[in-house]
Amino acid sequence: MGDLGEKKYVSEQELRTHNKKDDLWISIQGKIYNVTDWANHHPGGDQPLLNLAGQDVTDAFVAYHPGSAWKFLDQFFTGYYLKDYRVSEVSKDYRKLLFEFTKMGLFEKKGHGVLFL
Repeated sequence: MGDLGEKKYVSEQELRTHNKKDDLWISIQGKIYNVTDWANHHPGGDQPLLNLAGQDVTDAFVAYHPGSAWKFLDQFFTGYYLKDYRVSEVSKDYRKLLFEFTKMGLFEKKGHGVLFL
């Protein structure tokens, strides 16, 4: 972990070490979240979080969560950002397609309930 200017950063290698039930971090759009305590309360169960622990989960988050879920992320933010975060070409293509389908009314996500303790 280290500082580059004002923001604090972690490397992808460091993020990958936080991949256990008792130490579970994820990245969404380059921000690092500690979801260790949330995993047991996650409406989809802890398995999706455990399967994706220690890596960027932006596309999975967008695909499986309603827009209203974004506002709940801040409580899990570690204060760290992923160093050298960039969007892969595959993710760029997916996001363009998702945007176009949504704009055309061909794709509509349904919301789900969220439990916060």
